[in-house]
Amino acid sequence: MAQETNELWKTLWRMENTSKEYAFDISGTWYGPESEVSHSVENNLYDEFSIGNATTAKLSLSLYAENIPFGAVIKRYVRLVNDNQVSQWLPKGGFFTSRRSMEDGLWNIEAFDAMRKAETVWKPDSALSFPMTMEDVVELLAGFMDVDIDPRTSLNPAYTIEHPGESCTFRQIFQWIGAAHGGNWIISDEGKLLLVPLLSAPEESYFLIDERGDAITFGGDRILVG
Repeated sequence: MAQETNELWKTLWRMENTSKEYAFDISGTWYGPESEVSHSVENNLYDEFSIGNATTAKLSLSLYAENIPFGAVIKRYVRLVNDNQVSQWLPKGGFFTSRRSMEDGLWNIEAFDAMRKAETVWKPDSALSFPMTMEDVVELLAGFMDVDIDPRTSLNPAYTIEHPGESCTFRQIFQWIGAAHGGNWIISDEGKLLLVPLLSAPEESYFLIDERGDAITFGGDRILVG
């Protein structure tokens, strides 16, 4: 999903010997590239090609710090560097610490993005009326999860959902809605709930790209997002 970048970023991206640096805002404390030992993020739209997924991203991070609070909120950033030219910092995901351990000042952290909150069971309030439009359901659940809906998310206003009972999780509801729209749900780099349609796209669409700006393809075809 393309992010807005300035001209310097675009220039550095095309230059040889440009490298990426990462930094982390952990509960309000900034940890620059000098603090990090290693990190990785697992975030796939699907393990095998399919629709109707709601993917949780996992961050594994090792860095030196004086203290990492229990349940710390981690915001990940990236920038481009080439000699003395340095780009803007771009957000690259928000995460909530699940596990942490420390030895000799080195912290090892496991954290997950806001989609982890979708494990909550939804017991609809008796005042709600069903069938309910999928748009209203997503807005309601996103509010419970305290996340905004990415403006690129496009839902058919005519699609509705019946009462789900009292044992379905938010994730299951998202999966049904995603499948109905031929797509999968993720949390975007900006921390917003985004439906990525894989087989079709609304009239105003954008090609799906990775964080390097390269096109993501399936079977040789570029994937569009609305």
